[in-house]
Amino acid sequence: MERIMKTNHLLLFLMLPFLLACEGERIDFSIINRSIRVNACIDGVRTRVSNDTWTEGDAIGIYMVTAGNGLTEGSVRAKNAKYVTEGDGTFNPIAVSHDVKFPIDGTNVDFIAYYPHGTVSAAFEYAVDVTDQTDPSAIDLLYADNATDLNKNSPSVDLSFTHQLSKLVVYLKTIDGSALMNTAVTIKGTNTQGVFSLADKSQTASAKGDIAMRMSDDGASAEAIVLPAESLADATLEIINGEYGYVYDLNSSTIITSFKSGYKYTYTIELDTRYPLSATATIANWLDVPGETATVSKDFKVYKPVGEGTLENPYTLEDARNVSPSSGVWVKGFIAGGYAGTTVGTFTNDLTNNTKVKDTSLALAESPGETIGAKTFPVSLPPGEIRDNLNLKTNPGNLGKEVKIKGKIGTYYGAMGIPDATAYVFIVDQ
Repeated sequence: MERIMKTNHLLLFLMLPFLLACEGERIDFSIINRSIRVNACIDGVRTRVSNDTWTEGDAIGIYMVTAGNGLTEGSVRAKNAKYVTEGDGTFNPIAVSHDVKFPIDGTNVDFIAYYPHGTVSAAFEYAVDVTDQTDPSAIDLLYADNATDLNKNSPSVDLSFTHQLSKLVVYLKTIDGSALMNTAVTIKGTNTQGVFSLADKSQTASAKGDIAMRMSDDGASAEAIVLPAESLADATLEIINGEYGYVYDLNSSTIITSFKSGYKYTYTIELDTRYPLSATATIANWLDVPGETATVSKDFKVYKPVGEGTLENPYTLEDARNVSPSSGVWVKGFIAGGYAGTTVGTFTNDLTNNTKVKDTSLALAESPGETIGAKTFPVSLPPGEIRDNLNLKTNPGNLGKEVKIKGKIGTYYGAMGIPDATAYVFIVDQ
């Protein structure tokens, strides 16, 4: 009996550390589960398709850091945890490994979060690319850093997200009330790629280019999410309506001189279809700032391709120069010669000394007897069947033949051409 009592006393002694806190206080079992409970809302400009509400499957990235220390390598306690929602604004970890827990010692922490969840560099930089506007919610960068000084006793982590990009909306109409036809709006010369710092919210643009805006079903409006820009120099709106194109210089405004984070900019463009080459435009931004009215000229007539870029109806070389860039399309032309170097200026159709003709490329032209290099259309010949059968170095008999070549239309040898041919068909073989 004495041995049994000693054993019981020993068990009780061993259990004391689990029943008492370090200071001798009793453990509060209600806080043993220290997983954070996340609620999130979206403030600011309505750039998301779903009217600034979450949709099922939306995923955010969460960082937990020591309170007051900011997002640094030494302050991080939880890193890029992926939390998803069913659309009700409550977020849960996508897996156990992403479950963020408050420090057990009660240390205060801050939370930094962003949307949409993705890859973040060791320097806490997040890549942004707004080139593809197909799904605006997938590129609508949101950020939250309002949840601060929380600990294991905090009931929840309530995140308030704000928009970090800008939104452009363009409304189109004609001055005489005539119907809009096959409209398209492109933002040219604007920031398309960059990096966003989760540490300080700074943004750095890394590339400029063109953005095809999303058109409404009736073609009367267009929308796009864009990167903020300190200056709109060289940025334009290119508008297509039927057979005419209009260009509005975004840098011409004296009131709207930049795109700021979290702002929406609305452009109402009135196209003057009664007279050649004119249009009027009014601009208003998201805040109640005085708008500006501008008059611009119609800039060009839209090129209508003769071909369709298919094997059955390939693009002409003139088509190809005007529809660039395009991928996976067919182009037809005559094999007019080759190149001795890597520019169209080295064009030659003299095959008497074929050591001067490269076997890695050939020159197409509208006519088999073309003699001017600037009028040729260079084509890269990749190793294999295409190069073996098309190059003039070993196939001089191909000179003058008409051929269809499939590939990507883009810059090659300093001119418009095909830098990656993927298929070919001699027209006489069909």
